[in-house]
Amino acid sequence: SPTQRTALQTAIVTLVTQAHSERALDSSKGRIMLGFCAANAPEALGGLKSWVNSIALPRGMLHGMDVDGVPIPVEELGAVYVKYSTGGAMTFGEMRKSGRGFDALWRPGDALLEPYDGDFRGVYLNVELAADGIFRQFGVLPTDLFMEVEDW
Repeated sequence: SPTQRTALQTAIVTLVTQAHSERALDSSKGRIMLGFCAANAPEALGGLKSWVNSIALPRGMLHGMDVDGVPIPVEELGAVYVKYSTGGAMTFGEMRKSGRGFDALWRPGDALLEPYDGDFRGVYLNVELAADGIFRQFGVLPTDLFMEVEDW
C-alpha cells in the first residue's frame, strides 16, 4: 500500500541519515551497502540508480559489465547481483595483508555486477552505525521502492 511504502522509505532514510552523519565525522564509519538481486541487468541497474539518487549516496564506478574492456551485451547477462558500497571496505594495511593490491580497494559509490543464480529478488540493505556496533541487514526490500510510479 502507499502508506506502507512511504513508511518503509522514511525508515530507510532515517537509518541512512544517521550513517551519513557518522561518515561526515569519520570516513571509516557509517558505511552503507546495498545488494540488488534481479532477474536482469536493467532491473538491477534501475533499482541501483533510484536508491542511490533517493537516499543521497555517492556515485562511483560500475564494474562487471565488460570483459577486458569489451562490453557484455545486457541481454546476455541474465539474472544478476549488484553489490554497492559507500566505501571503506579495506584499509591499506588490510589490502597489503590480503595480497590483492588495489583490486581490493573500493571507492565510495563503486558497484560490482555479477551473475546470480539465486531465487531471491529485491534489495538487501546493510547500514553500519558506530554507536552500537550492531549488524543491521534488511531485506529483501522492493527494488522499485524509490522509483516513481510512472517508472514501474
